[in-house]
Amino acid sequence: MTRPPKARNKVLEAAERIVKDRGAANLTYEELVQESGVSRGGITYHFATKDDLLRALIERDLTQGRDEEARQRTQFSDEPGAELIAQIRTWSTPDSDRRRFVAGMLSAVAHDPGLLDPIRCHHAAECALRTWDDAEILRSILRLAAEGLFWSEFFGCHEVPAEQRERVLLRMEQLAREWSRPT
Repeated sequence: MTRPPKARNKVLEAAERIVKDRGAANLTYEELVQESGVSRGGITYHFATKDDLLRALIERDLTQGRDEEARQRTQFSDEPGAELIAQIRTWSTPDSDRRRFVAGMLSAVAHDPGLLDPIRCHHAAECALRTWDDAEILRSILRLAAEGLFWSEFFGCHEVPAEQRERVLLRMEQLAREWSRPT
């Protein structure tokens, strides 16, 4: 007999709340039972170890990011660089819930870098699809800039002054269009 996926989702939602509120270090089976209402047996059926659960949370975050990119992409579907603009906007849109999740996961990832394997696989798959010609290298620079902006702001470094942030993002989107036009 298989357990309904609803229990799995309840566990993931509860785990995400715990990570956001108290960090991954405080994510225990006891806390999950309390927060999710799913028995310990139900939790371990879906996630044999805490690491399995943390990886599933990271995979869920990746899926949510891809969904947000797809949503953003629909606004620019006819434009050159639509996919890249969607990525830039996804990385640069302030999202306090995501920031809390990332903050809660940092100590776990620092302790066990293997937890990032789902992200590594995601990036490897994306990179394998790219042509890596000069235009693709330029587009990769913009992807890296968008991620760098996220991490700079996440850590409070603010390399871009707040009053210039919008101008920088608009320029990145303009470059995405220019660098994505067919030659």
